[in-house]
Amino acid sequence: MKIVIPSFQRHNSHTTINQLKENNIDLSQVYLFLANEKEKELYLENVPKEVNIIIGLEGIGNQRNFIDDYFEEGEILVSMDDDIQKFIIREKSLQKVLDDSIEYLTKSKYNLLGFPPLDNEFYYKNSKGYKEGLYFIIGAFYIYKIDKSLKLSVDNMEDYERTLNSFEKYGKVIRCNDILFKTKYFGKGGMEVYRKQIGYGNYYNTAINIQFKFPQYVNNKLKKIKYFDFKVPNISLRNKKEYTFPKVIELPEIDPKIFEPLLKMLETHKLRNVKAYTKGINGHYRKNFPQHNAEVFGIIRNREGLITAKNIKMLDISNSTKRKPFIWEELKKIGDIICPFKYSSCYVNNNTISGKHLDSNNVGLSTIVSIGDYEGCNLTIEGKKYDAKYKPLIFDGSKLEHWNTDDLVGNKYSLIFYNCVRDGEII
Repeated sequence: MKIVIPSFQRHNSHTTINQLKENNIDLSQVYLFLANEKEKELYLENVPKEVNIIIGLEGIGNQRNFIDDYFEEGEILVSMDDDIQKFIIREKSLQKVLDDSIEYLTKSKYNLLGFPPLDNEFYYKNSKGYKEGLYFIIGAFYIYKIDKSLKLSVDNMEDYERTLNSFEKYGKVIRCNDILFKTKYFGKGGMEVYRKQIGYGNYYNTAINIQFKFPQYVNNKLKKIKYFDFKVPNISLRNKKEYTFPKVIELPEIDPKIFEPLLKMLETHKLRNVKAYTKGINGHYRKNFPQHNAEVFGIIRNREGLITAKNIKMLDISNSTKRKPFIWEELKKIGDIICPFKYSSCYVNNNTISGKHLDSNNVGLSTIVSIGDYEGCNLTIEGKKYDAKYKPLIFDGSKLEHWNTDDLVGNKYSLIFYNCVRDGEII
């Protein structure tokens, strides 16, 4: 048995190793992975000599990927966080539960086994043995077969990504109900340091990236946690027999403070007036759009410019981007938070009530979010009404017909992040 423990800034508080020692686990089987070389001497002074100490990488996602690469493909590892305070065991010893779980995982066709993410003894008195299906495998304590193709792409919420990566590839994950454990999720050191460093925007982006990658499996609602003044996204797994991919991905509400600098810019530097579409203009302005204020930032498909030999209109940087680069820079800060995909452009409009239309020049998915002091003017997609006020929506506007309800009160801006660059095209 090999037990791997990522650790960061907790040389004076190694509760997991103490618990392993109290449960008569051979500490020579423990591999403690540190985030950097600077901490090694401190750990050597405080950790039992039997423990193997390895220098890995900073960031929990990076560290777990490093651990997978450190060992061989297919090896089975017991992974624990460094702050487990207590093991609550049903009948067997800790050694026996771990041995039995390793044997169960070895004989199964799956690669991930975890334990209930709570320490309520009432729960485990009514559950025992192993179950297979879609269960949340918490990152603080789990057993797995190394599959180096399942690399983690996030640091925060990496346990959700691991769970869903494994479930999608292998069809099920395993939960063992014969042991519970207690850990201090918001203790000093460890992830507390990391969460403070990454900030709200990165935390939000991590959550929506998981939702974007696995929208058929997860819900994403808001929850108040330590470190942030505004409620942040909280992933939970759907419990269904069949999973369907939604046409529209509804992201959780985002803190309006993120948009305050942009709103000030848009109020100071007014968007240009766009005339209503008329037949005589030959489509220069969009059909089913009334007169409104709008500008495109980023890359555009030049309507009046040169045409290539392949009859593809040339790409260019929009004039609005050239005239107001500070707005485009602020839009990119927002886009990098709410867009879990690559985008080339952002269409910004003000108080626009559009008729039914498709975004024919867009390539793939778009993210839309509305901001400002307003009510009404909801977005309707294929007949279903959505409120996009500080609640981003992701959908394919080139395939799904959409429009606005004509009941706007107040001052509304909409931001549509999209990609207009097709494969093989360059600016």
